[in-house]
Amino acid sequence: MSVKTVMCALLALLLAAFVAACSGGSSDHGASSAIRAAPERAAPAARSPGDTADTAKNRAGTRNQPAALARSVVYSAQLRVRSKDVDASASQAKQMALDAGGYVENETSQSNPPSSTVALKIPSAKYAAVLGELSSRLGTKLALQQRAEDVTGEVADVNSRVKSAQDTLASIRKLLNRTGSIEEILKLEEELSNRQADLESLQARQKSLRERTDYATVTVTLVPPPTPPAKPAAKERSGFADGLGSGWNAFTATAAVVATVFGWLLPFLVVIAALGLPVLAVRHRLRDRFRAGQDGPENAPEPVTAGEETGPKAP
Repeated sequence: MSVKTVMCALLALLLAAFVAACSGGSSDHGASSAIRAAPERAAPAARSPGDTADTAKNRAGTRNQPAALARSVVYSAQLRVRSKDVDASASQAKQMALDAGGYVENETSQSNPPSSTVALKIPSAKYAAVLGELSSRLGTKLALQQRAEDVTGEVADVNSRVKSAQDTLASIRKLLNRTGSIEEILKLEEELSNRQADLESLQARQKSLRERTDYATVTVTLVPPPTPPAKPAAKERSGFADGLGSGWNAFTATAAVVATVFGWLLPFLVVIAALGLPVLAVRHRLRDRFRAGQDGPENAPEPVTAGEETGPKAP
């Protein structure tokens, strides 16, 4: 039997297994099983000469069993703290995360009223200790919410699918190196491209799960102390005393307005008086001279000699 015939038979088995798996279950799981069945059929020589069929089956079953995994848990917490100095407490929280080997994922702050929200990434091994320090050292703890999500099954599933996709790619590459037909090469390259895209997607999901389980997320919200309540407005008063007080307040306000106006006018009044008084004096003097000129010397009163009586004589 030629190599070309063997490769055609393997390719036919590969496509038949892929179609059967898709019709019996989900597309991703069936496709992976179909491609994974190909290398098992294509490489029967991998069995040792001394191994029996049962020994080979047991070895294959042991190899396909997933390894025992530790629990994979995603921790998250929401902490609300009242602090007298919001900025100083936010800086302290970030420094505590850095000292523990974590980092600051996100930060939002405002100044009026002052508040700050900091999302911290803490190593899962130090999550409980750092959360306790954040709750006690930043200020007064107002609220705390914690959540633990077990993703062990999801992590195991993704890891298994990544391993299967990698094995599938390796098998397709071996087939690609052995085939000689252009048509077969094109089909295998297309399948290889699709499987590579699936593997990259699974690896991105695997990385995301690893980051979520390796680092816990603690969101700290810092708020200032409450402002004192405003004083109630004074009640309206009535009666003679209240009316007298209101009248006095109105009088003093009016006097203040008058004094303000007088103070504003005083410089002008001083200037007007300084310029107007000499003018008025000159005007009165000119008017007196004019009147004296109109009377004449004949109308002037006779002079009175000494010793003469000015009053009427007795009969």
